[in-house]
Amino acid sequence: MAIGLSAVIISYLYYTEEMSYDTWHKDSDRVFMVETKFSEEESWPMLSYPFGSKLKEISPEVEAYSYVDNSYDDGMLVHNGELLAYTKAISVQSNFFTVFPFEIVSGSQLQPFDAPNQAYIKDTYVEYLFKDRDPIGQTIVIWGVSYVVKGIFKEANTLSSINPNIVMNDLDEREKEAVEKEYWGNYNSALWIKLKEAQSREIIEKRLLDIYDKYVMLPEANKKGISVDEYKRSRGEHSFGFYLHDLKGQRFVKIDDINALPEGKANVDRIYIAIGLSVLIILLSVFNYINITTVQVMNRGKEVGMRKTFGANRLSLMYQNYFESTITVLISIVLSFVIVEFSLPSLRVFFEAQLSFNILDFIFQLIVFLVLVVALVGTLPAFYISSFKTIDVLKGNMKRSKKGVWFKNILLTVQFIVACFFIIGSFIIYQQVSYMLKKDLGYNADQIVAVKYNFKKEVTNQLDVYERLKKDVLKLKNIEGVSACLLDIGGYRYVSSGFSYKEKDVQPGIAAIDYDFLELYQIEMKEGRMLSKDLASDSIRNVLINEKAMSLMGELEPIGQNIKWNGGEHTIVGVVKNFNLIGLKADYRPLLFVALSNNGWGKGMKEMSIKIKANKAEETMKAIEEVWKKHNISDLPFTYEFVDKRFAQSFERSLQERNVFLVLNSLVVFIALFGLYSLASFTINSRLKEVAIRKVLGARPKDLIQK
Repeated sequence: MAIGLSAVIISYLYYTEEMSYDTWHKDSDRVFMVETKFSEEESWPMLSYPFGSKLKEISPEVEAYSYVDNSYDDGMLVHNGELLAYTKAISVQSNFFTVFPFEIVSGSQLQPFDAPNQAYIKDTYVEYLFKDRDPIGQTIVIWGVSYVVKGIFKEANTLSSINPNIVMNDLDEREKEAVEKEYWGNYNSALWIKLKEAQSREIIEKRLLDIYDKYVMLPEANKKGISVDEYKRSRGEHSFGFYLHDLKGQRFVKIDDINALPEGKANVDRIYIAIGLSVLIILLSVFNYINITTVQVMNRGKEVGMRKTFGANRLSLMYQNYFESTITVLISIVLSFVIVEFSLPSLRVFFEAQLSFNILDFIFQLIVFLVLVVALVGTLPAFYISSFKTIDVLKGNMKRSKKGVWFKNILLTVQFIVACFFIIGSFIIYQQVSYMLKKDLGYNADQIVAVKYNFKKEVTNQLDVYERLKKDVLKLKNIEGVSACLLDIGGYRYVSSGFSYKEKDVQPGIAAIDYDFLELYQIEMKEGRMLSKDLASDSIRNVLINEKAMSLMGELEPIGQNIKWNGGEHTIVGVVKNFNLIGLKADYRPLLFVALSNNGWGKGMKEMSIKIKANKAEETMKAIEEVWKKHNISDLPFTYEFVDKRFAQSFERSLQERNVFLVLNSLVVFIALFGLYSLASFTINSRLKEVAIRKVLGARPKDLIQK
């Protein structure tokens, strides 16, 4: 019972911590993230930049809005010529602090940002960056861009889904450019809306769809001379729409695709598993305790019979059980506190949570638990034993009566079923997770290193720099290949830009690649050919798609078909097999592969991929660093990481879920088998005379076990 109580308390601590997120935000019920639902299969937590200003313009219900990047940026910054590693920097719009009202300690709460390229620093991060210097007016350089520190904001007093160390207002310029050039197809940041009334949610969802119809669908419908509704029906857009998720509810959305929270979402599956199995453990513990208590009462039959002979009634038997049960439950509660207290340090690491434990928080719940268990354990055995005649109790005939045998068999059967169910369940879950971990990712990142560029601001032609770097790196020993891609392989970042094919729109991630990228990662082609540097058309108009994009197009023979993308027509020359881009559980993403030189897509590169030989890896990386420094492309230190290790981070969640289930499931099985053992012992004890007679008559131990 102590184990069961411990499991319930720990699960409750985990649940309450998840529920405490964003309680600091007094208007959390009025702040919403916009989900863009393209189809039943695909939803994104991002929206193209023109939507925000158009929505505010026509919606008096909207108090404020802000685009916010979905993830933090980590790297190196420059301050007064000094290099410092930074974490959790985020790009936002200037009205960020209106939507997320962190307290401004230094600066203006009404107008925190009043010019481009400004930054706010979290109060707990100021000392790390600036030591004892006043940060206001100081300049920090991140990714070649200079930001002036405008102020300091205070860290939230409770857990927050958005908890940056550095806030930079560089999405204003992106929105301005997108509005001017009418970029309705690029989805890069999350749109957060603060409503005057939470009840306006459905109105805003409808208005976003109206904006989409007017500025995206209507121009295309007019070209064909049909209505917007007819055009949408012809494209099969039956489920397209916009949906608002409130700040707290967003954390518990189960769909992995809909995650606009830099701190990540709650692991809903893990919460359900922990709570469900913990409750089952405590119920099974109580069930076992009732069974064992009943068996003990039956073993004390003569004592009970004597008490009944001297006038004891059912009520007095219940009082005795109440007292004994109260002592047992109180001991279990104390033991559970000890178990929880000693387990917390390891559990904080395991759950990646703070998990603060205060006994006073559980007083009421434990009193209720004590009363319920004592009532059950004190009442049920007393009712059962008092149903026998006093003479039968005195003779010890309860165990051998039909009623006693029937009761004993039911207890044994239930315990056996529970134990078998969870043993089989453990095996199935273990096999499922093991299959996921051994699943073919669709590419081979073994010994591939991702080297960060960290370009200076002065570096304008990034593609030329990459070509020169590649040429020099390939001259080094132990280098098997060099390539590059706009995608963050093994990570979570990619750029999206929609294309249209006949009557359908597809919103793929853009994989701007070097010609040998697929070969370097051993990504296979389903049909067609790879892009080639020997064909001029491959750098201008020819593209590849993956199987997922092909299925969304609804085209079985895509080779040679033309798509409209990026302001022009492009020809599909190959189909790439699907590969896991961002995790084991996430579905394959639709991808469009273009050459890095295609219309300037190479400007967005953040890293290059270098495949090295396994031997002398350290020596090889030092040689690569020397080449990197020779080209003088960055003021920041040389940084790299192995791609396979980066992707391995996505395994951790699945491994943790498996481990949580197996630990709790093992406890369930242990308790079930413990109860089964207790009942089996009782059965053997009730047949000791029979066993003795059989042994006298020559029965062997083997015969007794079989019997």
